[in-house]
Amino acid sequence: MINKNIIEQITQKIDKDEEISPCLFLGKNGDILNSNVESFAQEIAKKYEIPLSYIYTLKDDGEKIKIADIKRFLEFSVSRPPYKVQIFIIENISRLTLQSANSCLKFFEEPGKQNLIFLTNNSESGVLDTILSRTRNIDMGGASFSKKDEFYFSLIKSYTQSKSTEIFSYFFRNKLEKSDYIKFLENLILYAKENLCFIDLLTDIEEDINAIQQNNVSAKYIVDKYLLIIK
Repeated sequence: MINKNIIEQITQKIDKDEEISPCLFLGKNGDILNSNVESFAQEIAKKYEIPLSYIYTLKDDGEKIKIADIKRFLEFSVSRPPYKVQIFIIENISRLTLQSANSCLKFFEEPGKQNLIFLTNNSESGVLDTILSRTRNIDMGGASFSKKDEFYFSLIKSYTQSKSTEIFSYFFRNKLEKSDYIKFLENLILYAKENLCFIDLLTDIEEDINAIQQNNVSAKYIVDKYLLIIK
């Protein structure tokens, strides 16, 4: 079943007419996962009196999803429905070819207030990083998130929600390695996805992590930049 906290966060955003980032539901049992996500979509439709015909599902038939399939599937996304939202479900998103995945990026980054996007997969493996950076990942059992660090997560939460200055003390008074800065940025991505905030920064953060890893840019400068942005 879908976590109550997730349901509340999504419905609150629908009530406020706010754009919602695509949700990527992860779980080892694909049949159960897809069934739960479909039921969740129907629950939302019932709550907002939306006909089930406004739930569009690209079923997992075991075949690769080609770019022509995606274009046909997303035809209805450009027009605003006469209801709160319309829902798009893509099962087993790892079936996307590189071309079809790339054709979804704009839609995933700016879905519009009228479109609610649910994606499913058994894990993050096989899903392009460019898609992962645009989604909120929700573990439905069996999927792992190895990058979450409770210390950094807590620092970010205290800074953004309680305006704590502890995060400045940590970064300015300690001699940190490049890996420490990267871990902070990775957890900033996880925090943003879990709390549906700073979504417009996700691609930039991902690119900055890659820049730190590959080009030896100043990790401290990058982190300082985001501390100013998210305050």
